[in-house]
Amino acid sequence: MPGLVGIDLGGTSIRAAVASGPTAYSEPVARCPTPAASGPEAVIAACADAARQAARGTPDGIAIGIPGPLDPEEGIVFAAPHLPGFEGLPARKLLSEAAGCPVAIHNDSNLAGYAEWVAGMGRGTRSFVFVIVGTGIGGAVIVEGNLHVGVAGTAAEVGHVPCSLDGPRCGQGHLGCLEGIASGTGIARRAAAALVAGEDSRLRGMASPDASVIAKAARAGDPLAIRLYAEAGRALGRSFGGLINILGPEAIATGGGVASHFDLLEGALRQGMAEIAFEVPLRHCRVGRAQLGSEAGLVGAVAWAVKKFGAPG
Repeated sequence: MPGLVGIDLGGTSIRAAVASGPTAYSEPVARCPTPAASGPEAVIAACADAARQAARGTPDGIAIGIPGPLDPEEGIVFAAPHLPGFEGLPARKLLSEAAGCPVAIHNDSNLAGYAEWVAGMGRGTRSFVFVIVGTGIGGAVIVEGNLHVGVAGTAAEVGHVPCSLDGPRCGQGHLGCLEGIASGTGIARRAAAALVAGEDSRLRGMASPDASVIAKAARAGDPLAIRLYAEAGRALGRSFGGLINILGPEAIATGGGVASHFDLLEGALRQGMAEIAFEVPLRHCRVGRAQLGSEAGLVGAVAWAVKKFGAPG
C-alpha cells in the first residue's frame, strides 16, 4: 500500500523505505546500486524505481538525502562530488516527474543530523549540532528546534571552518580547513606526507593506508598513528569550541567512519574544546558519539518525509 518514502542516496548505493511513524520505517528496505557512471537521469530513474518498490506502488510523497550542497527550497543540487552531472540539477522536479508524486530534497548530512536530533543523541534538545567525520566532514545544526539551512541551503559545512593559516588543503582546495586535518582523507594524506618525510612507523611499506588502518596502528602503539589521531581530535575540539561559543548547543554528536574511533580522538578533542569554548556553555554541552550509525541517513529521509508531507496513512 503506497505511503511516504524516504530515500538515502549515496555514491554507491540507494536505499528506500516507507515511513511507519515519525522516525521509523517498514521493512523490507528497497536497495539497488547507484548508476552514477550512467549520469543523473539514470540515478533519478533508479531512485524512482526504488521508491515505487518500497511503496509497492506510487508513493504519496518522497524525501531524499543527496550528498552535496543544494537548495532544498528551490530543489536544485549545486554539485555532488560522487554523482557526475549533478551540477545545477533540478533534482526535485526530475524525481517528482519520474516517481509521480511530490518530492522534498535535502543534503544527506543535514538529514542524518535531523535523524540524530529526533531519534538519537539530540532527542529532547532545542539546540543541537551533528558532525559527520568520514571521507570528508559535514554536519547539521538545529537552532531552537529548526534545522538551520542558511542562505540557499548551504549552512553547516563544518568541515570547512578554518583550523590554521597554513594547514593542509581540504577536498575543495582550501588551506587550513578542518577537513584537511581531521577527515579520513586528511588523516591518510598526512600519514603519507609524514612517511615521505622519513618518519618511522609500522605504516611504512603499506599501500596507501586509510584512516581505519591508521586507527588500528594507533591502538597497537604506533607513535605516528597516535599523533595523527590526537591532532585530528584537537582540531575537531577547537572547532567544536567555536561552535559552542557561537551557537551554545545543548549537545554535539559525532558520526561517521572516523568518529567510530572516538576513543582515539576523545582526549585531545576535549582538550581542544577547553582551549576555545567559554566555561559556562562548555559545561552545559554534552559531546559524544552519535547513536544511529549507518541508519541515520535513511531515518532522516523518512522523518523528513513525514515532516514535509504529514503523518503516514
